[in-house]
Amino acid sequence: MKCEHCGCEIPERAVICPDCGAILPRQSEKEKNEQRQTAPSSSFSMPFLSASADTVQDSEKTEDPELHKQKAEEKRFRLIRRTIFLCILAAVLLVGILYGVFFGGYKLAAYRYVKGVDHCSGRMYLSLVPDAYMDYLENTYDTTRRDVKEMLSDYFTYWNANYGEEGSMSYTIDRTQTLDEETIVSLEQELQELYRIDVDIKKAVEADITIDDGGTKASESATFVKIGMKWCCMEAMEDIDFVVVNDGYDVW
Repeated sequence: MKCEHCGCEIPERAVICPDCGAILPRQSEKEKNEQRQTAPSSSFSMPFLSASADTVQDSEKTEDPELHKQKAEEKRFRLIRRTIFLCILAAVLLVGILYGVFFGGYKLAAYRYVKGVDHCSGRMYLSLVPDAYMDYLENTYDTTRRDVKEMLSDYFTYWNANYGEEGSMSYTIDRTQTLDEETIVSLEQELQELYRIDVDIKKAVEADITIDDGGTKASESATFVKIGMKWCCMEAMEDIDFVVVNDGYDVW
């Protein structure tokens, strides 16, 4: 502020000019109110935040009912889809855990070794041999995978009718032993001598299995070998070779 008489700068709330002593005019209340109304607000707010409840309710009332219904359906569909995805994910995790606990490694091969006979399943039993062994069967006996499956199914049906009880076989694995490198080499040589196949055995496990066939219990030892990513059974290869050799000779 400046004095109207001498032009000297004076404090904002001064009543008398400190330089010339002139009495300064005071601002009227009307001018003060006008300045307050024109002055910008120091606070900032978005319009919808300060909107009244009546305004919000009016906007909701004017929304198209069909559009509101469509949005609700879309929201419901997204919720259902998310729920289904979570259920599938949980099921996959559960199956993975159960597989690791009950059928991890050689245990799946042990299951197929027993249940293949119990269910008269040639397909299940053939899953216990490597591909090189199937090549040996086809080249040696002029047969096919399909023929071998049928032979095995017929043989297991005969066996259950005369010695067992189909669908009632259970088993327990009593003891297992991981075989050393020297034993693994001897197993590879055995496969080469018996079936003329060269395979690389990564791991081998010998298991003592007690089989209960409807009240009749028997114990046997089985050797499971890991060839590639697949667990095979040495005894299964021996059984399959016996079945293929004797099929058609009234053995069963």
